[in-house]
Amino acid sequence: MKIVQFSVLRPIAMSMVIFFLIILGSVSVKNMSIDLFPELTFPTAVVTATYDGASPTEVENLLAQPIEGAMGTIPNIEKVSSVSQNGGALVLVQFNWGTDMDFATLKMREQIDAVRDVLPDGVQTPKVLRFNPSDLPIMQLAVTDTKGNIENAKEVAQKEVKTAVDRLDGIASTSIEGGPEQEVQLITNPQKLLSYGITLKNLQEIIGSENIDLPGGNVEDDQETLPIRITGKFDSLNDLEMLPIPTRKGTVLLNDLVEIEQKEQRENGLSYLNGKDAVGLSILKQSGTNTVQVAKNIHNEIEKLKEELPSNIKIQTIFDQSMFINQSISAVSSNMIVGSLLAAFVLFLFLRNFRSTMIISLAIPLSIMTTFIFMYFSNQTLNLLTLGGLALGVGMMVDNAIVILENIYRLRQEGEGKKDAAIKGTNQVGQAIIASTLTSVVVFLPIIFVDGLAAQLFKPLALVVSYSQFAALFTALIIVPLLSSLILKLKENEKKSVFDKFNNRYKALLSASLKHPKKTVGVVIVLFLLSFAGVPFIGTEFLPSQDQSYLSIEAELPPGSTVEKTYRKVKEINEKIRPVEEIANMYVTIGGSSSFSMGGRNSNNEANYSVLLTDIENRSRTDLEIAEDIRQKLKSIPNADITVSSGTSGFSANPISLKISGPNLETLRSLSDQTINLISKVDGIREPKANYEEGNPEVSISVNRDKAAQYGIGNASVAQTVSDATKGLVATKLSGDVGEELDVRLLVDEKYISSTEELENLTIQTQVGTSIPLKAVASISRDTGPSQITRSDRVREITVNADILNRDLGTITKDIEKTLKENLPLPNDQYKVTFGGQNEQMNDAFYKLSLALALAVVLVYMVMAAQFESFFHPFLIMFSVPLTFIGIILGLLITNEPLGVGSLVGILILTGIVVNNAIVLIDYLKQLREEGYDAKEAILLAGPTRLRPIMMTALTSVLGLLPLMFGIGEGTEIQRPMAIVIIFGLTVSTFITLIFIPTLYYMFEQRRIKKKEKTG
Repeated sequence: MKIVQFSVLRPIAMSMVIFFLIILGSVSVKNMSIDLFPELTFPTAVVTATYDGASPTEVENLLAQPIEGAMGTIPNIEKVSSVSQNGGALVLVQFNWGTDMDFATLKMREQIDAVRDVLPDGVQTPKVLRFNPSDLPIMQLAVTDTKGNIENAKEVAQKEVKTAVDRLDGIASTSIEGGPEQEVQLITNPQKLLSYGITLKNLQEIIGSENIDLPGGNVEDDQETLPIRITGKFDSLNDLEMLPIPTRKGTVLLNDLVEIEQKEQRENGLSYLNGKDAVGLSILKQSGTNTVQVAKNIHNEIEKLKEELPSNIKIQTIFDQSMFINQSISAVSSNMIVGSLLAAFVLFLFLRNFRSTMIISLAIPLSIMTTFIFMYFSNQTLNLLTLGGLALGVGMMVDNAIVILENIYRLRQEGEGKKDAAIKGTNQVGQAIIASTLTSVVVFLPIIFVDGLAAQLFKPLALVVSYSQFAALFTALIIVPLLSSLILKLKENEKKSVFDKFNNRYKALLSASLKHPKKTVGVVIVLFLLSFAGVPFIGTEFLPSQDQSYLSIEAELPPGSTVEKTYRKVKEINEKIRPVEEIANMYVTIGGSSSFSMGGRNSNNEANYSVLLTDIENRSRTDLEIAEDIRQKLKSIPNADITVSSGTSGFSANPISLKISGPNLETLRSLSDQTINLISKVDGIREPKANYEEGNPEVSISVNRDKAAQYGIGNASVAQTVSDATKGLVATKLSGDVGEELDVRLLVDEKYISSTEELENLTIQTQVGTSIPLKAVASISRDTGPSQITRSDRVREITVNADILNRDLGTITKDIEKTLKENLPLPNDQYKVTFGGQNEQMNDAFYKLSLALALAVVLVYMVMAAQFESFFHPFLIMFSVPLTFIGIILGLLITNEPLGVGSLVGILILTGIVVNNAIVLIDYLKQLREEGYDAKEAILLAGPTRLRPIMMTALTSVLGLLPLMFGIGEGTEIQRPMAIVIIFGLTVSTFITLIFIPTLYYMFEQRRIKKKEKTG
């Protein structure tokens, strides 16, 4: 090959190429973004529609069903589901993976426009929102005041911290939660307003119309055209107090008509850090930006702020995604370095030559730098999976270099000169290592045709492993012959291999196998069949859980519970979990509203904890064990539904998700209750819970239409009057300090609406100008409102979700299937129970990756057939692929690791590399046969000759992956299954290659010779 001759004959030019690759690689790695996972695009969008005052049944019929029907006509739809709640609907639209979501959301908006006329009057145009993992906060901060002044903390959070963070590059938005929200309240006496002949609505219109600046045209003055502006904005609270209000008793100042004061809003969420009042900030980054760099900028800015702020103001980090990213990247990088050192140690152990070891060891950093160049120009990021792919490739990076160097070394021992040995030795094995590299890479080609979450995660890993193999091939072809021709020396007393004894024993074993070929093949086949006995003892999973030193706790009280009642329950929870030593920080929010809250629905009965644990190295228990401990401590707390979850990657579904579908909601509730009771008894199940909500206690106002008609009023007038009295009306905004604007809210004094009896006396203005009490046209009673209604593919559905502990997903799923089949009778064929969640994701990934694996086997065979120009030799080598099953099963059993997506990707990688050693052996065997050696002689010569490179490449690959297999450090859980499969599979494959493949070759050759003799 010309590149080999160029590298040997033009060493200075080639050294410049090497330095160029190092420089370009360094620049590439510096400019690559760092993130936890590759950029993910989920094919999911939601439609939100609000219909104030409508019950879930009305929302289902009037909103959800028409929108579902419209969405169902869009191409590439996989599933349409909806949640109908009191006051609004949320329709979730899932598309097939690979769908262009920009085009899909555009089609969704078009369909909404088409169905808009069908929706009831009063319903605003539904909104379309895309789900994007980058919309999740990368950091959460808590601001506290050691003096206990939460108002001061809120002011600092709004004016100082938020302002400072928002101006940083890469920040998308910063939201504030907790702390008192100030507003100007105008407290009214309904009777007093009645006596002046004015309503809340009148006051709102007057105040709003006065607090504005308006343009008034232009005026000519002294040969200048000047714009006219009518100024009327309120500059202070005093302007509002002195506002004249026209009434039927004459003009009255607003201050004399209502009570005006600046105070906290009536309903507002609360937040606490370690039991003390706090204000929280959630920070989102812009899509595609470097998470680590953005977080670093935030920390730097916060440190500057801390120096400027008073000492009583404390800013603490609750959650920082970059911390786990840095720890994970550091752990994977450290494992990669350790793997490289172990590989170098193996080289020295075999070669006993420092210069030879140095030649091959230099190929690793050069290959890594070259890989970074490929990654940069293909827009990859440095993340857990791309670096994991690089770590997986480290051990394999030296394979080609070892084969080349060993062949050069052998030729040197035979008396060849430095340059001749370098060129000839590389060319002899050049075709074989190119073929072996292609087989290692071609296995990833089928992943291009795989879609779904697993494919999005592992495609970047596959790309990086492929890049590393091409980089390793290129560097092996230039650096090994170059350095071998310059610095490789033989030991004067070394004429034969230092592993002669090992070689002799192997040769004796190989000779014995050739004497009894059928027994040898029979033993391997028996081992292969016996390995199937271990399959039932291996569980299955989707993705391994990751310890991110983070827990979440959700506490839900009975519907209708007040913020104060929820706070008392939070104090009880705090006391229970305070003894847990691993908790570093504990942040809790009470009440507030969610991003998709609809109709006036609040969450005053809910408390959400963000629990930050100490670093992994500083604790002896995993996050799962700590979560289980907390779960047991909180079991005894009454009247609260409490869920404890360990930190996850944020993109996988619930481990257990049972979807119960059918037409009748009450029947579904009964079935879901039975399901929860049944699966609670399954070992490993934790916190089973249905997704339906009990009805909220409510006050029901029933309007007598006949009586109301006599006064010229209708349901809408009654609803508006009651809503204005209980919620209040925002009349305008009053400018405060530093650009701050406060709501000016008109409210009825609480004493007039504090009970149903007072509510009955609420006055309603009629069309003729008179006022009547509410009880004159309506009856008031306490009732329980309906719960939410969930639909999936136009059928009502209730989902039962659960976590799992200390057992694998596949085994638990089988137990649940058996339990439900035996103990849950369904009323008729209209009712069904299906598995969703991680089980659905797992089955989909297993099916698609299995097809990819089958296609990979075919592609590997095709590459080898083209290389050997033979159908027979590749067919022989392919026997090493299924027999690796022995090592895979053994490895999973020994490590107690379930079969998951990571394991399947490991098997895919293994398919490409297990044939490499056989290619090197058979290629040399083929050369010897062409030189005239008979089959047995060729085998007994080729085997010992290729023993050292085969053992070296296998051991460097295995030892390079050992740190990943032991899962040392944060974030290595996802690579561990791949490492286990490759290590054990490759180890068994090596013995198969050295003994079984030559024996099988000999059997086929003997059979071919006998057949040829018979045919004459």
